[in-house]
Amino acid sequence: MELSIKQISEGGTFRADFEKIVVERCHYVNAVDERVEKTDILSNATANILRVSNNGTIFIQIFDNDFGREFPLVQFRVTSAFYHKDERAEVSQTSMMRGNEIIEELPITHGGLENGKINMFMISKQIGKTIAFLIVNPKGIDDYYYRIMFE
Repeated sequence: MELSIKQISEGGTFRADFEKIVVERCHYVNAVDERVEKTDILSNATANILRVSNNGTIFIQIFDNDFGREFPLVQFRVTSAFYHKDERAEVSQTSMMRGNEIIEELPITHGGLENGKINMFMISKQIGKTIAFLIVNPKGIDDYYYRIMFE
C-alpha cells in the first residue's frame, strides 16, 4: 500500500519504515539563525512510525543496532495538521505556533533527549523519498532543541 501523506494529515492509518535517524542539537543564536551540532544519539538505529487506527496514537518504535533491542521512543496523538503539496514535495506538519496539536501519551524514552517534549511532527515525500521530523524541546531548557530526522 502506497504511503499517502494526505491521508496521514487527515488522521488515517499508516506505517513508514526508516533506515537512518539523525539527531541534531540546534542552539538558538538569534531570532533567525541557529547553530547545529550533530549528536551520536540513535546514530546506529532504524525506526518505524505508524498509526493503527484513524485519528489514533502515532507510535515511533526504534531498533538500536548497537544493543540489538527494540523499544518505543514515544507515543503521541496529533489533533490537527497542515497539508501542502507542490511540484517538489508533499507535506503534513503540525503547527509550531499554537502548541496544542500534539498530545503526548508516552514520554520520550531516550534519556539523551533530556526528558523532552515534542513540539512539532512532520512527515513528507520529497522526490519519492519519505522523510519525517520531530522537534523536541528538553525539559527546562530554552537555549536549544533537538531536531530528529528519520530518513
